[in-house]
Amino acid sequence: MVTVREVGPRDGLQMAKSAMPTAAKLRWIGAMVAAGVREMEVASFVPPTALPQMADAAEVVRAVRAAHPALRVVALAPNLRGAQNAAAAGAQSVIIPVSASEAHSRSNVRRARAEQVAEVARVVEWARGLGPDAPRIEAGIATAFGCSLQGEVPESEVVALAAELARAGADVIALADTLGYATPSHVRRLVRAVRAEVGAERFGNLHLHDTLGTALANALAALEEGVRGFDAALGGLGGCPYAPGSVGNVCTEDLVHMLESEGFDTGIDLHALIAAREALREGLPDEPLHGRVAAAGVPRTYSPAKVAKPVPVAPAAPRKLPLEGLRVVEFSHMVMGPSCGMVLADLGADVVKVEPAPGGDNTRRLTGPAIGFFPTFNRNKRSLCVDLEKPAGLALVQKLVADADVVLENFRPGAMDKLGLGYGALSAANPRLIYLSCKGFLPGPYENRAALDEVVQMMGGLAYMTGPPGQPLRAGTSINDIMGGVFGAVAILAALREREATGRGGLVQSGLFETNMLLVAQHMASAAITGRNPPPFGDKSMPKPWPLYDVFDSADEGRQVFVGVVTTTQWQAFCRAFGLEDMLADPSLATMGQLAAARPRIGARVAEVFRAMPQAELMARCEALGLPFAPIARPADLFDDPHLNASGGLMPVAMESAAGAPGGAPAMPVAGIPGLPVLMGGGRTALRRQPPRTGEHGIEIAREAGLGEAEIAALLAEGALQPGETPALAAE
Repeated sequence: MVTVREVGPRDGLQMAKSAMPTAAKLRWIGAMVAAGVREMEVASFVPPTALPQMADAAEVVRAVRAAHPALRVVALAPNLRGAQNAAAAGAQSVIIPVSASEAHSRSNVRRARAEQVAEVARVVEWARGLGPDAPRIEAGIATAFGCSLQGEVPESEVVALAAELARAGADVIALADTLGYATPSHVRRLVRAVRAEVGAERFGNLHLHDTLGTALANALAALEEGVRGFDAALGGLGGCPYAPGSVGNVCTEDLVHMLESEGFDTGIDLHALIAAREALREGLPDEPLHGRVAAAGVPRTYSPAKVAKPVPVAPAAPRKLPLEGLRVVEFSHMVMGPSCGMVLADLGADVVKVEPAPGGDNTRRLTGPAIGFFPTFNRNKRSLCVDLEKPAGLALVQKLVADADVVLENFRPGAMDKLGLGYGALSAANPRLIYLSCKGFLPGPYENRAALDEVVQMMGGLAYMTGPPGQPLRAGTSINDIMGGVFGAVAILAALREREATGRGGLVQSGLFETNMLLVAQHMASAAITGRNPPPFGDKSMPKPWPLYDVFDSADEGRQVFVGVVTTTQWQAFCRAFGLEDMLADPSLATMGQLAAARPRIGARVAEVFRAMPQAELMARCEALGLPFAPIARPADLFDDPHLNASGGLMPVAMESAAGAPGGAPAMPVAGIPGLPVLMGGGRTALRRQPPRTGEHGIEIAREAGLGEAEIAALLAEGALQPGETPALAAE
């Protein structure tokens, strides 16, 4: 399938001698939609004094959205204000033009190129605050193949501009041959380079003008490079008023004919598309139309692309998750217990999170570095908000646990026993119950100490191994809390297997300190073997057995890359690829031992080479060589990671449960949060429930526990049960 985006109502009309009446525009757009056009650029949100043909932009967008709900409606806007107006009218995609030519940028948008890139970043930041209803922000690189005002536009500058727009956060980056100067070989080179830079999934349409009659040949070249989206205008209308010599777009009718004849399905009826020219002529009777197919007639040999119809098959039954049917009651807060419950919930267990009434888990209200704890670790769970100090509230929880498979808790030692919810009391009523206690320390001299991730990292050697010498440093994540929760889930699964054989549950524990010790075990082994403490990883002079295993700066400011060279074969290929053949000839660098000893000298030389090279080129060479490498990414960068997005590794988790968000509302109402790092049954675990609102499921859980409506009403009246945002109780 190839998508042909019709741009006539925007690009096509901006060069017209007169303005098409709004009613005529809508009839023309309707005729093209009826022909099968699925995407259309219908307006430009610019001052009417600049382009009178676009004075009705908002009216057109609103009318088209209402009349054609299946059509993707696209608008162009040169700045934030225009984008806001386009979104308010209902545009689903907003194109922000950014010229590769500095001269064209100043003529077209009255800004320098760098200023327009900054404007894209402003638009992206604004759009992300709109949540799921935000329009897609597309950055269109104009004059990518040359400019009548500037002349040649270096391909390297276009690639660098695409990288800047990707960093600015544009959802899509497209290339435009504004002057129609491109040739097929130019298209192949630039499309290949930009797709490699920004990722194929982020590369947008190719916008082709037909000044020199090469547009169709250029489209074929782009198809060979994997492009599957093109802009075109019915009747070949269009051009840029700020680029002298720019003439019409590639004609939609001619492009569709070529694509379908070559076997690419466009979903467009060519005969109906040509008939839509009549509506165009009615609206602009004095405007000359172009197009070879329309002039010659559709050839009798024309055969639209034959797309095989899917064979009807019975719908597959929903995949049964491995822990479906398992009831888990979770008493926890912060990270360790909730991460254990999250693993079980992601695998299909019904996890009921018991929260203290009236306000629920305090983790919801954390700020600073802990602000993301609740939405991250509480997906796929149900919330029961209950006052355990009230007898009726405690009785409700005891009834719930009586039929549960698992209880998990991560409170201080003795806290659950004091409430009457310790292992002894609950297992007496439910012998099949598996009870997990997530603790700071397993039984021993430290078991009553208070523990935090920092505490066990400091006392367990991890902070020593992470920081520079003499400067112990906490790892930059709640590593022991998360892993301690995962090990707790492992213990539960083992206990469930044992229960199959014995019919009885049991008490299992997971320790924060002991989790840390497993992570540091390799360094303890090193100390046992060598008789001395291993050097910390934060020590830049730490000896490593390889010539390269370091972070380097690239030519792009602030963009670094880790590169490792760990075998002699890799070293030889690395030197040849990066122009360091003289080091291969150096007899003092002949063995891996010599290379490791010479790391400071090698590192300084390599750093000089890398500082002159753009990050994208550096990484492309490393990938071609099969070297271990990685860009130094920050957390916010990962939302756009192509692998995470393509592999289904990110879940669209609502952030509203983080009550401590600055200003009361999260910057991103929904964010892609990583799921479990496993593949099961050919797929990743999925988001079935958003993190619950406080007490959201309390009434339904009470009913499941066997309480009648009068009993539930009494609990609510007493304040023992918080109803959350649930429907009103039915009358008895």
